[in-house]
Amino acid sequence: MMKEKLAAALCAALLVGSLSFAAAPATVQDAQKAVYTKSNGSTLTIQYPAVSVAGNAAASQKIAQYFIEEQAKAKAFFDKESMEGMKMTEEKSYVVTLNDGKYLSFIDQGYIYFDKAAHPTSWKHGVTFDLETGERLDWQDLVRPEDAEFFTLDRINAKIFLSKYQLSTYFEGLTELPKNYYLDENKVIHFIFGQYEIAPYSTGIVDISMGKKAK
Repeated sequence: MMKEKLAAALCAALLVGSLSFAAAPATVQDAQKAVYTKSNGSTLTIQYPAVSVAGNAAASQKIAQYFIEEQAKAKAFFDKESMEGMKMTEEKSYVVTLNDGKYLSFIDQGYIYFDKAAHPTSWKHGVTFDLETGERLDWQDLVRPEDAEFFTLDRINAKIFLSKYQLSTYFEGLTELPKNYYLDENKVIHFIFGQYEIAPYSTGIVDISMGKKAK
């Protein structure tokens, strides 16, 4: 009986210890919205996050730098296009798809519409950070060794062709490994393909779940 009590106490202590060392999720909240306008009626609206990793200013700064650079790119494009006389409306925003203390994964999304165009163009771009270092991660960094066989070009193409999406008639398969990905709330790896990339406009943005979790 004494041995059983000691074993139970040891297990409880180990559990509490493991929980105490588990990293906390990052704090993510809306940063101040940026709105840019031009005299021709063009507007650019950007709603990006402010991210704070508790006790890790360096990681927080690296993550913040990504959004600073993306906002600068969007502003430069807006200035160039509006100077050429094109009235445009663009919006950029974000969605957090995973924030588990180890990884922080976003979808950076938006749309752009040029006056008199047939329709707007939308996009989604995944970005995943290591919350310990603040570094951006490629999906290859996250594939478990036992799952590597499922992430070959042939296996990814098979997932695409067997998906629910109507693909373009000219699409014969990827010729190189995709880069655009995100992690969902269960740490499953998804690949994203933009409008016209592998499917017609009517299909929209294609989201392929690989059904395999990150490390």
